[in-house]
Amino acid sequence: MNDVKAICSLKTGLLDARKFRSSHATKRISALRLSNFQEVENSHSAGINTIDLDKVEGRYLLSGGADGSIHIHDVFNLTGNFQFTCKNVGKIDRQSNHHCHKYSVECVQWYPLDTGMFLSSGMDKNLKIWDANAQVPADVVLVNGKIYHHHMSPNATQHNLVAVASTANQVFLADLRSGSTTHELRSHSSSILSVKWSPMQEFQLASGSMDNRLLMWDVRAARSCLFSMDQYNGRNHADVEKTTAHNGNVHGLSFTADGLFLISVGTDSRMRLWNTETGRNEMVNYGKISMESKKGTRFDISSDTEPQMIFVPSQGNILVYELTTGVKRATLLGHYNTVTCCAYNENLQTLYSGANDRNILVWASESSQTMREDPINKETALGPRSIIPRRNLTEDAWSSDEG
Repeated sequence: MNDVKAICSLKTGLLDARKFRSSHATKRISALRLSNFQEVENSHSAGINTIDLDKVEGRYLLSGGADGSIHIHDVFNLTGNFQFTCKNVGKIDRQSNHHCHKYSVECVQWYPLDTGMFLSSGMDKNLKIWDANAQVPADVVLVNGKIYHHHMSPNATQHNLVAVASTANQVFLADLRSGSTTHELRSHSSSILSVKWSPMQEFQLASGSMDNRLLMWDVRAARSCLFSMDQYNGRNHADVEKTTAHNGNVHGLSFTADGLFLISVGTDSRMRLWNTETGRNEMVNYGKISMESKKGTRFDISSDTEPQMIFVPSQGNILVYELTTGVKRATLLGHYNTVTCCAYNENLQTLYSGANDRNILVWASESSQTMREDPINKETALGPRSIIPRRNLTEDAWSSDEG
């Protein structure tokens, strides 16, 4: 069904609005490529470790780097031109702000309900809660260990806990109300690299560690660990000490939007799909995914496409997989160094990626029609086009009209 027929069917009620949106998003995701018209202003002086897009407007992109700096970029195009740069609208670095992290920033996250606050953490053992407008920390929580990752629940109504993964072998839960750590979840035997709250069960938490294990927690229970994920599905999930999720460090986690499934990646070059209710490995074969990062990998999942897509960094590329089948849909090439993180924008169907080459790249679906001028409207009062034409570098520029 083409777009015109789909829109007509949508207006007459023959096509469900959610199905139309999903179909349109899937089509755009299938055509992702490095954007010719959008770029993010280069601000970092060292590699980029983490990025996060706000969930309220999908407008502001946070980035944290190995130089200890944090930057805020506005990704909305308000210029009226096709070609634009996502400007840096906020900067926290060692030259301009003495509240900056002393060492590498490993994780940044917007407050789920408001762009007036965000959180950051890193190798200086500090979890900082920032006022985004004043760009000063409202509170600082000191954790016993270098912090690899943190996560605040996107849907919590009964708690304000931030889960923190660090070089310590326990998960710290920091309460934003008191400004201190209130709980410690103990079952891992080595450093913890990633933590994620369930988007549907506000007390359910997943953690991945250097001990090759992936644990699921209920923070309300006295014995908080519910079960340990077993990659072979043949052991007792309650036997925490014996089960392993990967044959290497578990350094990346992400839930699907409905909370029914959890994706994990490890240094064994494998990605696995888990059922969050039963803890079973769904045995989806995604193939070998080369992982160079030993600290953590930040990847994302689309919830507006059918099937859902996983965007995962692999060395200098970004691989796009179907969630339930494991089929690889695309390999996105553009970075000059290891890709460390990516974030998907559901409002625009675009993807942002950060890497050790200090660049944030924009991946979008841009048809050749976008670059073609409309001869009917060329002389209208809309003014001159601002598109910069792309030229084939191998094209012969000689003209017979030249003397």
